[in-house]
Amino acid sequence: MKLKISFLFAAVMLVALSVQAQSVRNPLNMEPANIRLYKGVSPKSLSVLTFYRPDGTPFDRTNFVYGENGRKIAEQNQRWSARDGVWADVSGTGYSYGEKMMAVVPDAAALNSRENPPKTEYYCNDKGKRIYSLGYKWNRDAENWAENAVIKGFWTYDENNRVAEYAKMYYNEITGTWDIPVTRILYSYDEKGKQSEEIIQSWNNDGGSWKNAGKYAYTYSESAEEAVCLSYAAHGGDWVYDGKIVCSYDKDGDIARCEYYDRDADSGISAYCVYAYSEAARAADALTDGDIAVSPNPAVYDFELTVPEELVGKTAILYDFSGRQKKSVRVAGPRLKVDVSDLSKGIYVMKIDSYSKKIIINR
Repeated sequence: MKLKISFLFAAVMLVALSVQAQSVRNPLNMEPANIRLYKGVSPKSLSVLTFYRPDGTPFDRTNFVYGENGRKIAEQNQRWSARDGVWADVSGTGYSYGEKMMAVVPDAAALNSRENPPKTEYYCNDKGKRIYSLGYKWNRDAENWAENAVIKGFWTYDENNRVAEYAKMYYNEITGTWDIPVTRILYSYDEKGKQSEEIIQSWNNDGGSWKNAGKYAYTYSESAEEAVCLSYAAHGGDWVYDGKIVCSYDKDGDIARCEYYDRDADSGISAYCVYAYSEAARAADALTDGDIAVSPNPAVYDFELTVPEELVGKTAILYDFSGRQKKSVRVAGPRLKVDVSDLSKGIYVMKIDSYSKKIIINR
C-alpha cells in the first residue's frame, strides 16, 4: 500500500522536524502535533512510538532509552520487515548533556543514510528554554564533525515565557557570514494559553519579505481528551486544507494515539501511531537547571529553594567559586528555606543531582 503524502507534509516536514530534532523517516510525521498537544505531564516516560498503516500493519517505530538519572540518552529507529516478520534497525541517535546544553548526535547508520543529518547542539537560558541551536555537518572523508556550524536556529518568547517564533539560517562559506533566516515559524495561543496556531514561512529573496508556506491550526475538545491539528498549504494568498491529525489522550493526560488524514479525509486515515510509556519516574530529560528556583537571588541571610518533585529527597550542595564544598542541605520538600547566614559574601554554585544553580550572597 502506497502512503499518500500531502504537499504541506512534504514542504514543511524538514522545518518542523528540525525544530523538534526528530527523524525524517516517517512520511506522515507532523511532530508539532506529536510534541505540543500534551495536555499534562504524568509520572511516565515515553518508551516506544509505533506507526501503523490503516489495516493495522506496523511499518515504523522508535524506541527511547533513558539513563540512570532519567535523562533520554538514545533513540533507535526501526522499520518492520514483512518478509522476515521482524523489526530491523535503521538508524539511531545519541543524547549528551552539558550545562544548559544538549547535543543530539546521529549514529553511523544515520550518517551514512541519504539524509545525512547534522549533529545539533541546543542551548538553553536560565529558565531552561531553548534560545539557539547549532548544526554541524559530518565530513565523511575526514570521518569527523566539521569545526564550524553550518545551521543555526533560534527561539524567541513572549511575556508569558511561551515560544513566539522559531527561525533557521545557514552559514555562507563564501562570505563567511550567516545569511538571513530562510524559514521561520510563528506561534499563537488561545485564551487558555494553549497553542492555537503555527504559521510556517519562507524568505522570498525576490520580494525581500516573508512568504507563507503552511499553517497548523489546533483545536481541543471540551473534555480535554482529544486535540485536532489541521494543516493548510498557502496557495495564491489563500489557505488550502491539506490534512489533519486527531490525537487522543490516556487517563494520565499523556498522548496515546494520533490518526493521520490526508486532504481527502473521507477516504479514512492514512496512518496512525500509538504511544507506549514506561511506569518509571517522569523522564528527567524534561528537567533543566531552569526548573530550580532561588528567591531572592542575590540572597542576604537565607533564600527560598523551589524544586520539582523529582528532586525531593536529594541533597543540595553549595560550592564556593573555587569549587570547595561549603554547605549541604537535604531537599526535604518541593519548597524550603535555606539558611546561608554562615556563608561569606560571594558567588556560589548549588548542585542538586546533575543540575546546578548560581547563587549570589550579598550583604
